[in-house]
Amino acid sequence: MSGLLDFFLNRTPILYLTQSLWRDEAFSVAMSRGTVLEIISRAINDFNPPLYYLTLHFWMKVFGSSEISLRIPSFIFFSILIYVVYKFAKKLFPTSNFPLLTSILAATNPILLYFAFEVRMYSWLALFSTLSMYYFYQKKWQLWLLFTALGLYTQPYMAFIVLAQASYLFLTRQLRKNYRRFFYLFLLYLPWLPVIVSQFSRSGPMWIWPINWTTVQTILGNLYTGYEGTPGNFWWLATILSAVIVILSVLTISGKKPKTMLLFLLWVFLPVVLTLIVSYFKPIYVNRYLIFVSVAEIFLITGGILSLKNYFLRIILTFLFLLFNFSFNLWFAPYHKKVDIRQTIAEINLLAAPSDLIIAKTPLVFFETEYYSPNPSQVFLYNPQNIPVPHYVGDVAIPKGKMIRAFPNYPKRAFLVFEDGHYEVVYNFIK
Repeated sequence: MSGLLDFFLNRTPILYLTQSLWRDEAFSVAMSRGTVLEIISRAINDFNPPLYYLTLHFWMKVFGSSEISLRIPSFIFFSILIYVVYKFAKKLFPTSNFPLLTSILAATNPILLYFAFEVRMYSWLALFSTLSMYYFYQKKWQLWLLFTALGLYTQPYMAFIVLAQASYLFLTRQLRKNYRRFFYLFLLYLPWLPVIVSQFSRSGPMWIWPINWTTVQTILGNLYTGYEGTPGNFWWLATILSAVIVILSVLTISGKKPKTMLLFLLWVFLPVVLTLIVSYFKPIYVNRYLIFVSVAEIFLITGGILSLKNYFLRIILTFLFLLFNFSFNLWFAPYHKKVDIRQTIAEINLLAAPSDLIIAKTPLVFFETEYYSPNPSQVFLYNPQNIPVPHYVGDVAIPKGKMIRAFPNYPKRAFLVFEDGHYEVVYNFIK
């Protein structure tokens, strides 16, 4: 029984719900604390708009800040996403197996499933972008305006959805009579536009890797699976999957509703191509920023499979994709396991006196250390050279008073926490 429990907790996507918070998740918690004005101010000086952090702020006030509580909002949005995918597919092909297959593929999609349990805004981005497309397709403009604006205030890459929609209207000669819709959207987003411009102008060196030919070859498979190189010998799988997605996309666009499926084609390929072009000059490609592309890929995959005339070939491809999703989730889950800082701090708490300090060795482990400490006021960041914290690792959520340049004098101790989860007891002797 214990072996079965260990399997479910450590080798299935349940791991994503129960494991220790990692850096980005703990950063979300740090960004969501304080007053509403403080949260907005931090968001202005960061890279993402404040909607997710403000919502998480009030969620924590009501439901607390345990790991599972923090992850529930993302899972709720993921669950709603599956329902919206089903409804969208039902609108497209109401009398076929399209809705059922599309929603099953979405529910088991590796990248969507992973971010369904992460304390970040990417599950929200996937939902808002899909709702935007859903109401755009139905020409329900007020709801389109609402969810598109919510998406823009959740994550800046939502702008690619707007560009795809405008491109669709242009190619289908509907842009002239609908341009006012985009003007209203512009007005709603206008308060945040100066912030975006300022953030872009201030952005310096980033952690994002430059693109190469491998990125181009694997990007569609990468967006479908969330694979980023760990383990390092499976880029060939992402390359094959990318080629399959391209083939099925061609079959979809040549199927029963080419004009309708053009929207999904733009939903996938316009963000991907523009991101690759921009990344040639300044790296901006991160698969989770384009998580909405995976939703459109699922529609194209399903459409391509069901457009095949050979019944047995349709059954085989459907079975292979479902098998791939389930197998990949089980295989990939352990590689998403984070360093267990929760256990590290639990061990420290058994040894530490009330006056002892807990010090993060680098900014990359500060937020988890602060989150798990029972007394966050005793948590500091070791910075003996007083070097400015890089903007891209979350300097906006690390107050200057949290920097410490020397260890405390004996008998007061400090527990120095390293990125790999181990710790050391340190202090200075007074002669």
